[in-house]
Amino acid sequence: MEAYLKKLCSENQVTEQEMKKLLARMKMMHLDKGTMLAPEAADESGLYIIASGILHAFTSCEGADKTIEFLSAGDTLFCYHTDECSVKSLTKSMVYYIGGDEVEELCAASTSFANLIRQLTEHQLHFREEMYVNAHKQTVKERYLSLFTHIPDILHRVPLEYITSYLGTEVTSLGYVAGRY
Repeated sequence: MEAYLKKLCSENQVTEQEMKKLLARMKMMHLDKGTMLAPEAADESGLYIIASGILHAFTSCEGADKTIEFLSAGDTLFCYHTDECSVKSLTKSMVYYIGGDEVEELCAASTSFANLIRQLTEHQLHFREEMYVNAHKQTVKERYLSLFTHIPDILHRVPLEYITSYLGTEVTSLGYVAGRY
């Protein structure tokens, strides 16, 4: 079983069989570095499951992008088209995608799928809430350690500007923090 599938199942407490059924209904998308992730139609929601690569969610404020989250293999993302937040691939990536309308149809047709989507949604909401709280109460050191626990090889795959934006520090401070750990 691929690493992303193991992570997906364990983090969301769903069976491999349920997840494989969902993945079979989804479209595989190959993203080049720098590709913006958006539902196929601007007014549509969608579910993405990251199979490989690193993406980042960011906001733009006064001409500068602020990274709010990194996503890697095994992470899920419910994407609702908004002007407030965007998602971009920072490396070559592969993601599974299913539109919001199809998710609703699957949930209406199957209690098993409805429960799976509910679990994925609950996990994402919990993760986002935890991330928001931690961003306001954790030190740079704690955010740094948390990030490298989640994506150990991020320093080798993502430009420092995105990491420092996420941590809320400068490149020189990142060197100091990294040198100590």
